Amino acid sequence: MPALRILHRAGNMRDLLPLAAHPAVDAIEADVWVRGDRIVAHHDRPLGPLPFTIGDGISRESKDPVYLDEIFDAVGHGNPHAELVLDLRSWIADPAPDLARELLKLPDRDHVIVSCEAWSNADRLRAWLPDLRVSYSVRSEPQLRRYMHEANTTDAGLRPIAIRHSLLHSAEEVRALKRHAGTIAAWTVDDIDRALDLVEWGVDAIVSNDVTVLNAL
Repeated sequence: MPALRILHRAGNMRDLLPLAAHPAVDAIEADVWVRGDRIVAHHDRPLGPLPFTIGDGISRESKDPVYLDEIFDAVGHGNPHAELVLDLRSWIADPAPDLARELLKLPDRDHVIVSCEAWSNADRLRAWLPDLRVSYSVRSEPQLRRYMHEANTTDAGLRPIAIRHSLLHSAEEVRALKRHAGTIAAWTVDDIDRALDLVEWGVDAIVSNDVTVLNAL
């Protein structure tokens, strides 16, 4: 099966939502947060309930964030065969119950994948929505060691992962991870040769900022 081609951050910006229909894009990705009583998409961390975000040490005003229903519409109407990856981010508010409520409104969730930086959120979403595809976000070597330790010492079944691509070094390592994960998504891969190597090693999904990279897969 070909690797799933995921366009990074496309769900964070309203003018990029139409790329859900691009022939080289199988899925768009959005970073989602809870702000007040709404789920919004943007990359930088929110400053509590204030209309500001912070990233790279810089505070920015967030005047008109993208809302979750807009992203659902872009995937459903722009390309009914496109998939949606929601990277559930955690900061101050607990986002898992709010996202679960929104996902319960969908007539089906076959096209939705949720990646969680807080693994406790992943566990709860899997329990609440057994039909939902949920991934554990692995961002560092200590997290990778923790994931492997838990996989080897608990009986939690397959736990898919979305992993920083620089943590993957060989086909053997990918095979070992897939015994516990089932599926692996690698992010964020903006080099064609690196993306092709990862797919050859057995990575199931490639997340990239570059449509050219996705088109090469």
